Amino acid sequence: MTSYKTIRSKAFSLIELMVAMGILSVLMLMLTIMLDQVQKSWTYSESRISQFREARVAFDLITKNLGQASLNTYFDLRDEDGDGLMDQYYRTSEMQFLVAEASTIDNSSEQQMIGHAVFFQAPLGFSTQYRNLNNLFNGRGYFVAFGSDETFRPSFVRSDLRYRYRLFEFRPPAELNEMFADGGEERDAGEPQEFTNWFRQSMNLAPNDSFDDHLNPLADNIVTLVVSPRDSLISGSNRNDTSSSIAPNYIYDSNDDQEGFESFRQQVPPLVRLTMVAIDEESALRLAADNGDSMPEVVPPGLFGSTARYNEDIAELTDYLNEKKINHKIFSSMVMLRNSKWSDN
Repeated sequence: MTSYKTIRSKAFSLIELMVAMGILSVLMLMLTIMLDQVQKSWTYSESRISQFREARVAFDLITKNLGQASLNTYFDLRDEDGDGLMDQYYRTSEMQFLVAEASTIDNSSEQQMIGHAVFFQAPLGFSTQYRNLNNLFNGRGYFVAFGSDETFRPSFVRSDLRYRYRLFEFRPPAELNEMFADGGEERDAGEPQEFTNWFRQSMNLAPNDSFDDHLNPLADNIVTLVVSPRDSLISGSNRNDTSSSIAPNYIYDSNDDQEGFESFRQQVPPLVRLTMVAIDEESALRLAADNGDSMPEVVPPGLFGSTARYNEDIAELTDYLNEKKINHKIFSSMVMLRNSKWSDN
C-alpha cells in the first residue's frame, strides 16, 4: 500500500494579507499627503517668486540707473549786493537731483502720483535718433501712481481697463532732454538761474510733447516708493538710527539754497536708501473688485514723513497689510552714487 506524505506549502494567511494591505494603504496615504504638501509648497514658492519677479526686475533697474546720477557742478562768480562787482564764488549746475513727494510734482500727467518721486540726470545713452553714443545724458524719474492702463495699453486689447498701482519711469530720449530749461523766468536781474523745468517737458522740443509721452510703466502692483538721500550709512554711533542729516524729511533738492542747506547745494548725495513695496496680483484683483476705479488705501496716511521713523513706519505698514490680508513684499537697498563728490564746504 502506497503512503503519501502530506505536503504543507508555506503561505500568508488571509488575516496576514489584510493586515499587510492595511499597513501598505496607510503608508501610501501618508506618502500621497506628503507629496501633495510638497507640491503645494513648491507651487506657492514658485508663484511668490514669479508674481514678484516683475517687481524685482524693476527694482534692480532703478538701483542701477540711480547709481549713475550725476551733476555737472562747477564754480561761478556772483554779485551779492548788485553793485556790478563779483563778490564770491558759488557752486552751481544746470542739472538737478530731486527727491520730493510725488503729489507735489507740478506737471501735466494724468496719473495720480503718490509716495516719493526721484528725478535725476545720468549718462544712460538712450536715444531714438543716434547710435553708439552711450554717454549721452538723459533725464530719468521714478514714481508710483494709481490709474488705468488706457494711455499705454496696446490698441488690439479690448478688455476692460485695469486700474492698478504702478511703478513708472520718466524716460525722454537724449535729443529731447530739457536740462537747460530755466524755471526762474521771473527772477530778478543778477539772480542765479534755476534749471527746474527739465522734467516738466515745458519747452515742447517736439510737437505736442508732454510729460506722459515719456512715461514707461515698469511694474504693476507697486504701492509705494520711499527714497531717502543720506550722507553716511549710520548717524553717530547708533547703527539702528535711520535718520538722515541731509534729508530728514526725505525731501532733497540739489537747487535748494535755503538756510541750513547751503552746503548741500548742487551736490548729488553719496547714498540713497531705496525702498519699494509690491503686492501680488490676487490682492490687487480683490482691491479692484472692492474699489473699482477709485484708489484703494494700501499705505496708511502719515507714513514716511520722517527718516527717523523709517523702521517704525515699515513695521506699521507691514502690520497694516497683514491685517488687510494683502500679500506683499518689501524691497530695500542702499544705493551708492559713484559720481558723488560730496563735500560739506
